[in-house]
Amino acid sequence: MSNVPDPILPPVPGNPPFPTPMPPITEPEPDRLPDETPNPNPDENDAPPLSV
Repeated sequence: MSNVPDPILPPVPGNPPFPTPMPPITEPEPDRLPDETPNPNPDENDAPPLSV
């Protein structure tokens, strides 16, 4: 095993050189799922009905 470093390959035309910088994520993460609607009374909706 030799200590000779691997030769650096030239960048391939048409492909961006590595490593490619990741674009910043500008889209904020939603606090809740898109299909979930805010409940005006979460305690009343989540708790089972006392009188059936």
